[in-house]
Amino acid sequence: MNTSHLLGERLVALFLLAVLLLNPPLLLIFDSSNSVAQVPTLYLYLFVVWALIISLLAIVTEFTPSPTDDEPSTDEELQSSGSRDPEGA
Repeated sequence: MNTSHLLGERLVALFLLAVLLLNPPLLLIFDSSNSVAQVPTLYLYLFVVWALIISLLAIVTEFTPSPTDDEPSTDEELQSSGSRDPEGA
């Protein structure tokens, strides 16, 4: 599978997760007068979800191999990268 395609699929999945977690019906569950360490639960939930999404984004982009890590597949790409054919001068 193409690595750029894999990265795109993972980013779309992460976007859909963010939409799901920040959906107003889910936010209404945490919109109450309760608090944790004098922080309203809605604020705490938003901060945790925000930190989770940023962390997952960093993990996905860092650990998905980039297309430049693959070996060049054509002679033109080999020549543009500075590699020389052992027979050529």
